[in-house]
Amino acid sequence: MSRYLFPQSMWKWYDALARKAGLRQLYFVLSFDCDTVKDAAVVLDVDEKLRDMGVKPVYAVPGEVLSASASVYQELAARGAEFINHGYVLHTTWDAATNQYDSCFFYDDLSVDELRRDIEQGHEAILDILGVSAVGFRAPHFGCVREQQLREVHGVLQDLGYRFSSSTIPEYAFTHGSVFSDFGLVEFPVSGWWRQPYNIQDSWGYMAAPGASLGAEGYYAHARETANQFRKRGHVGILNYYADPSQVYDKPEFFEAVKCWNSVATSTTYGGIMDDLAELNGVAKNVG
Repeated sequence: MSRYLFPQSMWKWYDALARKAGLRQLYFVLSFDCDTVKDAAVVLDVDEKLRDMGVKPVYAVPGEVLSASASVYQELAARGAEFINHGYVLHTTWDAATNQYDSCFFYDDLSVDELRRDIEQGHEAILDILGVSAVGFRAPHFGCVREQQLREVHGVLQDLGYRFSSSTIPEYAFTHGSVFSDFGLVEFPVSGWWRQPYNIQDSWGYMAAPGASLGAEGYYAHARETANQFRKRGHVGILNYYADPSQVYDKPEFFEAVKCWNSVATSTTYGGIMDDLAELNGVAKNVG
């Protein structure tokens, strides 16, 4: 409970871990989980708006979705977007009758061999369709993936020559760091908001989940508060946020939230942070 009553102490510890890992500034990474055909219908416009704002979105697209909307994601690749492997099998469906998203294909239900197969097929889909070899990964429904499975996933990724993963919830940023390699591969936990550091700030929880009550207004308010606090305190680290395009494309508050984060941090990609850390060489001792 103290982390909610006194979040400043949590973020002070977060800053210390980030500096220990070699970070010397505050970064902002915005990624999109493009899990359904609804995302493909709007993602090009979302991408264009963000690029006009100086933001460099990263895209995580399951192989089956990538295949079904190849031309859309080929256009994003042509714009220079970074793509990370998001597995192959479709893991979210859209039910037009109920106006709801339905989740399926959870990694915590799979064997190690099944995990490997999904990761390898996702890798091949990106290579075949986009002509690039992915070096980053995000597990489907990563909030449900247990720590032992994260280690197994990292092992598969290392075999494929990957550089990083972003498959952990905000809690890991306070127990391991905003960037760490304790599971074998460099890992980037996603972020929460200032007053509730362990709670993911994502489009699903705020705007799309059954019973979601905070809405776009709450999303913007929380982003503004986090940005203001980082500006005030000068903390370093990574503001690592993700959303689904179909859940935010028509929400002006989302783009205002992005402006807030972008105003206090350097917009980059996961690959960009990896490159910066590599330049530091021995300084980034905890990031392998």
